[in-house]
Amino acid sequence: MLRISLIQPDSRGSKEEVLNRALKLIKEAASYGVELACLPEHWIISYNFYPILEELRKEARRSGIGIITGGNYIENGDNIEIGSFLIDENGEIIGEQKKVHLFGAENEVAKAGSSYEVFRFKDIKIGISICHDLVYPEVIRILTLKGAEIIFAPARIKKQGFDPWKLYVMTRALENRVHIASSLALIPPNFLGNSFVVDFQIEEDVVIPFIASAAKDEEGFAIYDVDPKAIEDHRKARLGARRVSTYGPLLG
Repeated sequence: MLRISLIQPDSRGSKEEVLNRALKLIKEAASYGVELACLPEHWIISYNFYPILEELRKEARRSGIGIITGGNYIENGDNIEIGSFLIDENGEIIGEQKKVHLFGAENEVAKAGSSYEVFRFKDIKIGISICHDLVYPEVIRILTLKGAEIIFAPARIKKQGFDPWKLYVMTRALENRVHIASSLALIPPNFLGNSFVVDFQIEEDVVIPFIASAAKDEEGFAIYDVDPKAIEDHRKARLGARRVSTYGPLLG
């Protein structure tokens, strides 16, 4: 079991104001026993992300909580990438996932990643799919095949796209029998948050995804206790039934 939180700060205002809001929410979530908190994509805009990363590492140590930093522009030498760091409860960086499928104007400023990573946090295998990456079914399938037991999907979704996004997330969860937690940017009036977690109920042999916990369209957070082991047998059965020899056209 892992107690997670989807952190949804109001992203309007100065970088200092937005960062302080995020740190306050993380601290509050930790007071409820949250072990791992996830921020949205582009919750703060700064190409110089490393000072922000250091503040998040400090908060992780202070509050004893793991943090997924969302999806942010990151200067890496001569390149700008979009990435998400996984910080453990001691403030140590234990993983980084780059965004592979850039969206819209991101293509003009950022370099795409090229790999999908799975990280271990408190004996649970964590995958991160940054926003537009989740649109492609291969991404979640690869993360699941690599052992991910829960996948975090930080995103920045316009209000008009929320219902399609929810459909994407629930479909990917059902396809792979894997929990997905999507932390969504709050930038009113166009981006309204409503971060949510997908869990499953089992009725006889039927696996049914449902929205287990959700934040509102205001600053705050959602909390949920995820039990990845509860769906493990169904996940193994689904993946084990694939006829990989017939999938050659996918490589075209």
